[in-house]
Amino acid sequence: MSVQPRRHASFEPVLLLLACLAITRNACASEPVAFYPDWFPGTEFAGIYTAIDRGYYREAGLEVTLHPFAFGQKSHETIAAATDVCSLGSMEGYIFLQKRAAGADLQALGVVLQESPAGIMSLQRTGLTGAKDFAGKTIGMHKFADPVYHWLLRTAGLPESGSRLVTVGNDLALLTNGQIDAMQGFASEEFVQLRQRVGDGARFLSFRELGFESYSEILFTTPAQLARHRDTLRLFLLATRRGWIEALAHPDAAVESVARRSGPASDRIFLLASLEALRPFVAPRNTIPLAPMDPAKWARVQATCVEIGFISTVESVENFLGPDLISARP
Repeated sequence: MSVQPRRHASFEPVLLLLACLAITRNACASEPVAFYPDWFPGTEFAGIYTAIDRGYYREAGLEVTLHPFAFGQKSHETIAAATDVCSLGSMEGYIFLQKRAAGADLQALGVVLQESPAGIMSLQRTGLTGAKDFAGKTIGMHKFADPVYHWLLRTAGLPESGSRLVTVGNDLALLTNGQIDAMQGFASEEFVQLRQRVGDGARFLSFRELGFESYSEILFTTPAQLARHRDTLRLFLLATRRGWIEALAHPDAAVESVARRSGPASDRIFLLASLEALRPFVAPRNTIPLAPMDPAKWARVQATCVEIGFISTVESVENFLGPDLISARP
């Protein structure tokens, strides 16, 4: 399987700017940067891996260390406590808001995925076109995603007794053998595997299509980090954007960078399909990666999260939306 590289004409001025920055920074000592991913190695970090392997961070004068993900880790607390080293991490949009609501003073610096790749998977024969079709169906949701299920029922005007909720992981056999009618999954992971099994017989309804839009893979830090390491954070974001441009233009090489982190048994065909599935989330309509975030969208995300029950109140977006350290157009 091969994917033809794509490069938007507007990317070229960005690459020129990055090259100029690299020349300037090469004369200086490397600045350490600690990055805390919010999940195990996968294609959602392809831009970062590519930036490391192609030397983009090094050219920018940065020495980036990736701290492996582990369940239960509290990277936002580590980042807040270690202001001597430039540190940042990634986090789902609604989780970012939950951490804010719990008292963590986090700043959103950028976003890798302009929309969440989460959604509901089903087989074409099920005829699922929206939440209203949950009626009479058995729906599998991930652990802790019950509030989304109940919200979907409410928005569709269905009673709680209208369908059955079960907790699932990523076992697609539950869906393909008919034990459940639909299940939560990610366009870049479970749905790729489902399509590999049943081809065009698979259907995916994104959370956005179901009414829950949300940014995903937020790049965040703290106000103290931003005050002390603003220039370094800017260079990290610029080099990461360059990594994503390269990853989308040359997916085969990007997949090798992912495979080096995910292990020798990595399925390259799956990883390539997964990266291609992420393309419209990273660069929708072939726009530039790490495009600026929209305050109005953040306000809508908050309002929906209140309806779902993830947070209790809406706050001013200005409280957590960090400065635009990199512009879509240099």
